[in-house]
Amino acid sequence: MNRKALDLMLEDLELPATAYEKAVLRYEDLGEFLSSNSLIAQYEPKIFAQGSFRIGTTIKPLVPTDLYDLDLTCKLEKGLSVSSISQRDFKNLVGRAIDEYVAKRNIKKEKIEKRRCWRIEYQDNISFHMDIVPSIPMEDTSYIRESLIKSSVSVTNAKEWSELAYNITDNKKKNYTIISNDWNISNPEGYAKWFEWRMKSGTGILLMEKAGYEKIKTFQHKSVLQKCVQILKRHRDVMFENESDIKPASIIITTLAAQAYSGERSMEDAVINIVNKMGSLIKSSGIRIANPTRPDEDFTDRWRENPEKEKAFIRWYTQAKADFSYMTTYNDLYGIMSKANSSFAITLKENMFGNFITDKNINIQHHRVEIDEVPPRPHLWR
Repeated sequence: MNRKALDLMLEDLELPATAYEKAVLRYEDLGEFLSSNSLIAQYEPKIFAQGSFRIGTTIKPLVPTDLYDLDLTCKLEKGLSVSSISQRDFKNLVGRAIDEYVAKRNIKKEKIEKRRCWRIEYQDNISFHMDIVPSIPMEDTSYIRESLIKSSVSVTNAKEWSELAYNITDNKKKNYTIISNDWNISNPEGYAKWFEWRMKSGTGILLMEKAGYEKIKTFQHKSVLQKCVQILKRHRDVMFENESDIKPASIIITTLAAQAYSGERSMEDAVINIVNKMGSLIKSSGIRIANPTRPDEDFTDRWRENPEKEKAFIRWYTQAKADFSYMTTYNDLYGIMSKANSSFAITLKENMFGNFITDKNINIQHHRVEIDEVPPRPHLWR
């Protein structure tokens, strides 16, 4: 892929500074309130970001009017356990604290209950929501550590990642209303540690604040892997703009990209290596894409529930290989600009390239390039 074109496209994917700053301020305000002034403060809540915000792969919405979102965990570290409270009562306890916050901050819309979290929606000059996942520490994570070691993770990493796992509520579980040890397990912070390990960038750890919430990493200088995930996610968003119910999950794209990444220092080399290798990393049966910090969890479980999701992934992966191959090997300026628009919904103009346009770097050919948008289906894991 032409290096200048890729740089310009990545700049276009970043959240606007105002949106990012507002998200961080709201996150810190909520974290400060829950950990210091709310009815759950006595349980020593720890609030931290998870998902793409945490690992630095967030991209702005394809449609400007769509909601920005930030996923958070609210873990109550002291005083409660899965053997002392039901999932329903635990979730409602955190929910009442969120009600306090919503009322004191004069947020117009009441919180919304989702399957595993509470949602706060802000409606002002930047449409934005936060999903807060109530969680409780696991009493024993040794089996996760042992399963990681068996999957060839080092003892040191297995210990660190497994100890970050915790239990979360799920209002679809049969035992939701009764006290039971059967809670769902989640480990987004362990996943973030694994992703950073794959980045090979020495980015370190989040700084712990006395207030009980962790500073969000700004990632002012993105790693090659983070940028690859961002561009892959945008390609997915464009392709499935009208099929959001079956579009490939970000966690699947992120995991496969991180597994395929081989430490390339060049974005061009990294992205083409990643798209060429991703398909071969999916197992044909059993656990097909394992959670790297919990090997017994399969990220493709929803493919079994809805086979159309697997077909959608194959369709996306096929097109991604064709499009990134085109962008990597073709040097016609107008062909590159056309592909950026059609496959990534990013507008590039000739004057953006400045002095980069030379006979050596990129050719200007004043004709329309015809691009095959439907390449033949490859043999993947079938």
